[in-house]
Amino acid sequence: MGNANCGIPDGDCTGTNRSDDFVQDDGHRDVGCKEIHLESPPAEEILNSSDLAQEDIGNEDGKTDRTSRISHHSTVDEEVREAILEEEKQKWEVENAERLRNDLRQTWMADLENTRKTMHEDPAGTHRPANRYGTDATLPHFEAGKHIPILALINPLSGAMAGTDILGVCKHEPYYKERCFNILDVVRGQQRGGMLDVFRIELGKAKDEAKAMGARPRVISGGGDGTGSFALFIIFLALKADNTRIDDGLEDTGNGFTWTDQELTESFPAIAQLPLGSANDFANILGWGQKYPGDGKFVCGWHDWAAKMLYRWFDAVISPTSKVVNFDIWGILPPKGSDKCDFKLAELTGDRGNCPNAAVNGKRVLHLKEGGKPVPFFVCLYFSAGFGAYMTARFQLNRHKTPITNRVEYVRQALGIIAESTPPQLQLRLNGVEIDCEGEPYFPPRRVAKKTRGRGYREVGFYNINWQAHAIHGATRAPLSQRLGCSSREPVSFNDDHLDMFRWKFTSLVKNPGLRIQTDKKKNMELKYEAKKGQGVFFQWDGEARFAFSPTGEDFHIFIRKVLTVPVVLGPYHDARLTGPVENGKPVKFGFYGETPEEENEVRARLIANVGGKLEEELNATKDDITNGGFLFQGEKK
Repeated sequence: MGNANCGIPDGDCTGTNRSDDFVQDDGHRDVGCKEIHLESPPAEEILNSSDLAQEDIGNEDGKTDRTSRISHHSTVDEEVREAILEEEKQKWEVENAERLRNDLRQTWMADLENTRKTMHEDPAGTHRPANRYGTDATLPHFEAGKHIPILALINPLSGAMAGTDILGVCKHEPYYKERCFNILDVVRGQQRGGMLDVFRIELGKAKDEAKAMGARPRVISGGGDGTGSFALFIIFLALKADNTRIDDGLEDTGNGFTWTDQELTESFPAIAQLPLGSANDFANILGWGQKYPGDGKFVCGWHDWAAKMLYRWFDAVISPTSKVVNFDIWGILPPKGSDKCDFKLAELTGDRGNCPNAAVNGKRVLHLKEGGKPVPFFVCLYFSAGFGAYMTARFQLNRHKTPITNRVEYVRQALGIIAESTPPQLQLRLNGVEIDCEGEPYFPPRRVAKKTRGRGYREVGFYNINWQAHAIHGATRAPLSQRLGCSSREPVSFNDDHLDMFRWKFTSLVKNPGLRIQTDKKKNMELKYEAKKGQGVFFQWDGEARFAFSPTGEDFHIFIRKVLTVPVVLGPYHDARLTGPVENGKPVKFGFYGETPEEENEVRARLIANVGGKLEEELNATKDDITNGGFLFQGEKK
């Protein structure tokens, strides 16, 4: 069979004229393409048995008795042969399966080695600008047992390609070249032996190394604000169990992951955010800077200065003195009593420029396309519906290469929204939006007593961190006298198990006064949209925007509560005035969150569905969903 074990062509092994129990005339037997020689039983046990011969003497019926006994011994002989053949067949099957496993493992190891070689190569080749950190940039020498083991997931396109330059520096350092990954390559390399497998192996090594020190490993998330939740997704994807690959170490430990619950609690990596985006709110609030290390092209001798800043940044990440604290992660879940969300997600599309909305019958209307990745589940930083979400959706069509031009683009899109009429696919401002927190009405305020609607407000949502867009902060709601005075107000906290809900309109900037938004601490929120056919609402999470709607035109709900506690690393620029106390009195650990075991299990199931791609099927709209919902699909005119 096309098989090195027998040398018989495939047609001979599988042909219809061949039986698995074919016995050859020469005393050999072929079982599953393995030739077995069968020894004949000792002659004295059959015809030449002295006992048999003695019994036949003087017995006139001896011939009959002898024939019967020969038949009996022949039957025994066949049973012995069948037993031997079955035993040999089973033995061969075991040996062949082991050979196959060894062959697969050798192939896997070879694929891993090739993937590592690719990882060590310059991703951009030779046709690119010189590295901004120069040719002699180095990173701090990693000393095992002294420094905290790290990995990195870095977006090479972020920070005006600063991510590519940092990866280039890492490739020349023995320790870092094995542990610092292009996050896009990890996403693309999910095949067996691909980059995800290499990341998984290195994560396991880092876990063991850190455990020996009584610490937990750290993962650098390098990119914009959305990269934090994306890095979490990649970590969970790497830890997802796959019982078809037990030999590769992906056996389920009983919780859907390859690490036990205890290993997750003790060794889930702490996140350190490398600022490579436009706003970098996540990195800034954790103390890792508002710009990428060494950003400052107008500094004299800036290559050397940039290299020095990068060295210092990595030195702080691997330092055991850098503090690790808890961080709340929030999640978009189905409404209580449901097992799936009742809305679909699409993305705004159109031409780049001041306004992406094409004119149809004299009106500017939204054009939508299928929702893409990432699918919203984790909310790390903030969530909102309304003005800011629509602005973010338009910005995504006009993204630039540098942080400063991106900030200008945000302003241009904001001014455009204010100047333009509202597209018919959106209700005026926040009409149709209602939010309950902890089962009580929150937005619009006084909607029960005075039947108020959302048209008077521009945006509603929550903060998990006390920093948005370089400018906006939050503090607990207080009387005007306290807001105007010097009295302290509790800032937004990222590890107090509470959302910091907000709502604002342009006059709020006068009432606050300024950009310190009043907030209300809540345990959860549920947004209800009073839908009409052909209408929906934009929302954004961590700087990513989507358009939510119901294909049937029915009301839909977006429910958010805390889902995880994860450890994060604080950097040297952490400002306690912004965060308030960061040690919340609880041990630093990873954990699924729920007020009941059932709620914890809901988070586990949702998380596994997310990394398994099932949330894409549930949430992302198809072309039919969009057109059936009464919207224009990408490129359609009517």
